[in-house]
Amino acid sequence: MVTPNSLYGGLIPETLVEEVFSRTDILDVISEHVRLEKRGRNYVGLCPFHQEKTPSFTVTPARQMFYCFGCGVGGNVFRFLMLKENLSFPESVRFLAGRVGVDIPVTVSPREEKYERYYRINEWARDFFRRRLEAGADAGRARSYLEKRGITPEIRDQFQLGFAPSEWQALTGFLEHKGCTPRELVELGLAARGDRGYYDRFRNRIIFPVWNASGRVIGFGGRALDDSQPKYLNSPETPVFHKGQVLYALHLARPAMRDEGRAVIVEGYLDAIAAHQFGIRNAVASLGTSLTREQGRLLMRYAMEVLIAYDADAAGVAAAIRGLDLLQELGCRVRVISVPDGKDPDDFLREEGVEGWVRLTQSATSLLEYKLVQIGARTGTATAAGKLAALREIMPNLRALSSEVEREEGFQIAARALGLTWETIRSEYVRFAANTQVKWANSDNIAKNMHNILKLTKPSQVREKTETGLLRLVLQNPPFLETVKQELGEYVFRDARYQRIYDAWLRRRDRPGFEPALLANYLEDDDQQVLTALMGLETPGEGENLRAELSAYIKAVKRLDHKEQLRELLNDVAAAEKAGDRDRVNRLMRKIQELSKTP
Repeated sequence: MVTPNSLYGGLIPETLVEEVFSRTDILDVISEHVRLEKRGRNYVGLCPFHQEKTPSFTVTPARQMFYCFGCGVGGNVFRFLMLKENLSFPESVRFLAGRVGVDIPVTVSPREEKYERYYRINEWARDFFRRRLEAGADAGRARSYLEKRGITPEIRDQFQLGFAPSEWQALTGFLEHKGCTPRELVELGLAARGDRGYYDRFRNRIIFPVWNASGRVIGFGGRALDDSQPKYLNSPETPVFHKGQVLYALHLARPAMRDEGRAVIVEGYLDAIAAHQFGIRNAVASLGTSLTREQGRLLMRYAMEVLIAYDADAAGVAAAIRGLDLLQELGCRVRVISVPDGKDPDDFLREEGVEGWVRLTQSATSLLEYKLVQIGARTGTATAAGKLAALREIMPNLRALSSEVEREEGFQIAARALGLTWETIRSEYVRFAANTQVKWANSDNIAKNMHNILKLTKPSQVREKTETGLLRLVLQNPPFLETVKQELGEYVFRDARYQRIYDAWLRRRDRPGFEPALLANYLEDDDQQVLTALMGLETPGEGENLRAELSAYIKAVKRLDHKEQLRELLNDVAAAEKAGDRDRVNRLMRKIQELSKTP
């Protein structure tokens, strides 16, 4: 389990983290970045993580937490600095420690030392490729190619483009001279092993370094300058490079994405580079045609609205639809830019310029419109069967819309596209909703409001509401934790996210002064989001009213557990009867009778 604190191998003892936290006032820190106004017990202001006109960003000093009701971002003071200043968890702790006078010893864990070595080797490789592009006698063709594509020297430097020579051991020899072992080079995907020894993986290619969100080089892509296949070769999976978790140029695009509240996703390296060269600085590339859930979550840390602009060929269209579906599932507002005449974004920008691009973005279509057009082109919608098939394909998208207003507009779009009445579309939707369970709800979606974050797809809404209320009450009233443990034990919640939060708190409940806001340091991002959403919910009542509420929740959980046990026993009885096992039936019936006597 990777958490902010575990990720860095215990570099900072938890006791020191907690001391820094106890000496820091979240209101003082956030007030340096956001203009806040007092409203009751909270302070509100415009969210620094997405564009808005009405303040939805809330700071609660009593809980030492912040939460944005608009974009769903929240956490403690460490989380705020990590997001606002692009700091790692240890960096945010050390920054605040300097402010409050806590001395943090400088230590390096073996894991961090190993990863720092990986980054250093990749940076040496990047520098080697860059020098060969700029000064290598054999790099003339690479330089000419980039010039013909209109890539300026300034953009070459910004994106750290390079050239891999055609020799079999040029990079390998250079890095071995630096003290790297062949095993390290293979592990990082820079070399491969053949019958005659180790050789360079990238040869006679233009090189595109790939960075993580912090701007460290984690891998490479190479475009062939001859007929070698594949045309584009990427680093394999390595300890630091996971293609499905990376967005190319994100470290460059993040500021513009946050400022505009919008991101543009393109497919390839050159598309992203061209976009930045023409001033579209919120563009990133997905490094292929299949946008992953991890990439979507990464993207939505910085922007809630996404424009996707993949190539106009068949693969690009299919990838755009997959990407749009995925992003809508995660909670994004998504539209698609249709680049005309089969061009890719790079070609279009160089022919039509930024003015043409602006026109394209202004005419970008919604997910429903785009899918309906593509369905019509693929299978046709002239017949009743075609219309029904199209409706089945878009129904999950209609259901994923977050408001009735958006859904009604979706009904109208579908009605116009399919030549049906609005009432017909709505009738089919009602039938679909009644006959299917929610498949698109995503309970760890960071871009929806907190109520959607806490929403479950399980059928038991009673259990869902009871568990949400119980954990919310305990988080906001820490003394209640011991009562819950005594009454319900250590395994309470069916919702795995809630149980992880509860477990993390139980392990630390004996620490003097430990506050629930500190739990965020020991949870993964998704669970942090649930934690902050729960702590952002208002608690009605106080004093004896809260104790009565706690008692009611505990009794409700016990009743639900009792019913679940009874249901399981009845299912076991049915299975035993079907198998003809009378002895087992009798034993189970006795258990049911005993359970039925329990109040």
